[in-house]
Amino acid sequence: MMWQRCTKWVVILILLFFAHPRVTGSEENAAVETVIRITADRLESDHEMKLVEFTGNVVATEDDVVIEADRMKIFYQPGEDESVGAGRIDRIVSEGNVKIVFDGGTKKAMADKMVYFADKKVLELSGGDPRVWSGKNIIRGKKITVFQTENRSLVEGDDGNQVEATLFVEEGDGLRK
Repeated sequence: MMWQRCTKWVVILILLFFAHPRVTGSEENAAVETVIRITADRLESDHEMKLVEFTGNVVATEDDVVIEADRMKIFYQPGEDESVGAGRIDRIVSEGNVKIVFDGGTKKAMADKMVYFADKKVLELSGGDPRVWSGKNIIRGKKITVFQTENRSLVEGDDGNQVEATLFVEEGDGLRK
């Protein structure tokens, strides 16, 4: 029961992480639209590689989600009109001091590297000391993977370190009743 609660709040990370799409236009011709604002010291675009790379003090914001990193690469699939540019995000790779704050600041994640696979809706946190907080609850491991569509998460340790979850439960809901 405690593990189900832990998995549930980790899954919330990915549910709130990217795009709460907004429908625009008539219902017949509805288009899904979301706005992500990214600032950085430098932006480099490689249309052949279908990649946009932000470096230095990167901050990506969407609604109440904020991602900070030293470097962020966004790989995209071309749109129908390739002259316009990106059609949809394929994956996002953030590296170096990755910090994610969301849900009004009540949930946080940290790692040295974050990879988000948009088509699979999978988020991977690795490197450094990956951890995710929900309020006072914290989970940490060598690698944290959240599978949004499967409503599950996987926290892995390594040879010398186990995974760790610290959960604050209400009186009577813990291990001893």
